[in-house]
Amino acid sequence: MEGIIAGALAVMGTLLGAVIAHRFQEKAASRAEGRARTHLQQERLFETCANFIGLAEDYRRAQYDRWSCWDEARDGEAAAAARTESYRLYVETRSSASYLKLASSRTDVQQLAEQANMVLELTSAIIRTDDRADMLKRGERAQVACDAFVAKANAVLHAA
Repeated sequence: MEGIIAGALAVMGTLLGAVIAHRFQEKAASRAEGRARTHLQQERLFETCANFIGLAEDYRRAQYDRWSCWDEARDGEAAAAARTESYRLYVETRSSASYLKLASSRTDVQQLAEQANMVLELTSAIIRTDDRADMLKRGERAQVACDAFVAKANAVLHAA
């Protein structure tokens, strides 16, 4: 009889051990999955920010080119080509800023998206002047805003 009880206890202990081990493995797998998901989200956010920064820089250069071509010959082919390029980059930059809004519902990411829109607005304003000195000041403001975006993005990316 003692052998039967000892055997039953051994079987129950083995089953209990298997159940506990399974629970620990489930929790470990869930934590690993959560870390992988967080890492993927951070990677996507980084790519989105980097894409926006590159487009904002290109858009600002295109705005300088557009203003210069317009100042030299308003009805020339170069002015028309520069305007077309400026519009194309505006659309791409705006799309990138909008994608940033969709990247996360976190407050810091939403604030970063608002800052991206500010960069876009300031860059768009570069051409809204007839004065070269004013155009350059507007370009500097857009550059400062872009640099602030980079600093904010860096803080957001390294906070999580």
